[in-house]
Amino acid sequence: MAALDDATVALIKIDYEESDLTLDAIGKKFGRTASSISRMAHERGWLLRSLRMGRRPRINSQLSNMGRALIAHRLCGVINKKLDQMEKDMENGELSSADLERDAKTITSMVAGVQKVTTIPDEDKVSKLDGVQSSPADAADEVARLQREIIERFERIEKRRHAERGSE
Repeated sequence: MAALDDATVALIKIDYEESDLTLDAIGKKFGRTASSISRMAHERGWLLRSLRMGRRPRINSQLSNMGRALIAHRLCGVINKKLDQMEKDMENGELSSADLERDAKTITSMVAGVQKVTTIPDEDKVSKLDGVQSSPADAADEVARLQREIIERFERIEKRRHAERGSE
């Protein structure tokens, strides 16, 4: 696409910030795509259309307490499934040292994600899935419990691996 001159950019800005035209319509009017108009507005710091139209912007949205609880719950489920799979692979002799290390890093990353979503700055309550309110300390205790469980499961996996190596 050809570069736009300053006058054309100014006209696009006026349409973007002040008209009710869609991004697609603005793009067609100036021989651009909707995404290029959006990118141009973002790069140049133009007024967000959602703010002008009285809508809450989608960017930088805060997760609700229930959303955080759901994410933490799902991550815990994924971690448990991964640990179950690791234990199964260990029993079948299919878990190599490289696989164990990779899986351990994956689980560590997921635990960090659980910690992030259960830490809520400037709030004193965390919603649990059953709707009962609990303090951030309770959420931190749950994360700590999960971490202890993960460590115990890793230790069992390692003990089995050492036992199998000793018997070979």
